Amino acid sequence: MNQIMRFLFVGGMLVVMAVSGCSGQARNEGDDDNGGQIVKKSYEQIDDPTLERGMELLAPVAVNAVGVPVDTLRFVDGSAAPLWHLCCWNFENGLSKGIRKDAKYGVTFDDGTYSISRDDKNVITMVVYGSKAYKEHRTEGSQPWINFLIETSFHNVDLKNCKSLVFSYDLAILKCENLMGDSYNTNIHAAQCLAYLYMRNTNPASEDYMKSLWLGVGSFDNRDAGGVSLNPGTMWDVGTSTYMYGLADDKIFNTKKLDDTKWHTCKVHVRSAVEEAIKSLKANGYMKTSVPDDFTVMGMNYGWELPGTFDVISQVRNFSLVSDTDLQGMK
Repeated sequence: MNQIMRFLFVGGMLVVMAVSGCSGQARNEGDDDNGGQIVKKSYEQIDDPTLERGMELLAPVAVNAVGVPVDTLRFVDGSAAPLWHLCCWNFENGLSKGIRKDAKYGVTFDDGTYSISRDDKNVITMVVYGSKAYKEHRTEGSQPWINFLIETSFHNVDLKNCKSLVFSYDLAILKCENLMGDSYNTNIHAAQCLAYLYMRNTNPASEDYMKSLWLGVGSFDNRDAGGVSLNPGTMWDVGTSTYMYGLADDKIFNTKKLDDTKWHTCKVHVRSAVEEAIKSLKANGYMKTSVPDDFTVMGMNYGWELPGTFDVISQVRNFSLVSDTDLQGMK
């Protein structure tokens, strides 16, 4: 399977996100030569990485590429504004007025077709029953497919202001059942669990000013052996009018098997990943003048895209985007 066809399925919508909060929590690391503590600080850039403040549920259809909030879903009681969105694109129904309950994977919002849960260890479980979501199998690549994603935005994460920026999380794929039967066509059918960083060239002096990039930072794809892509890929995504680049998953997960129900850690050094992406984009005639320092990391998303009829379950924990600079203190 070539990479262009692989990324044809990445069709999550670009949504305007309005959030409030303060990231940049510091922590110390390391020891000095005398056995004392080195004051080497790192700063977390993801507000509410455990979704403690819940999510704004967006309507199944965006309006002018803008997500429309229809409800607030909270795993724990509180009044602080959510910093995440839950997107249920192209489902026949959204989790409208979701009912919170205790279930197998923790506190859960469930409409019978898909569900999202959070347990007392801050593990987020996302379930989609494609067998219920699709009345019939997709037969054309141009037909819309279902997306079940969470997304959040960041504040002032400019690559020019940090030498080190590391994105990481843990992923476990618990189930991926192909229900396509004889209708299965790898050119238009797949189950993908994806994570992306969204970034934009914010340098007014650059010819690529305001051009954007989705950086693929880990994915499971049922069509790849073990669910792991061994090759990076570049494309232009028509749905979001955005350049996209996916990293080789075996390198950032340090494994060639994601379909074993075990936890696997994804770790991405963002600056070097952006350098890799720009090099590939330039080779394809895109972003010819961009350099890593031109980019601001704006946000991220994670979840399932199902162009095929599959029943799937994934778990994720420990989202982190850590810089070596107090970016929020530079305001």
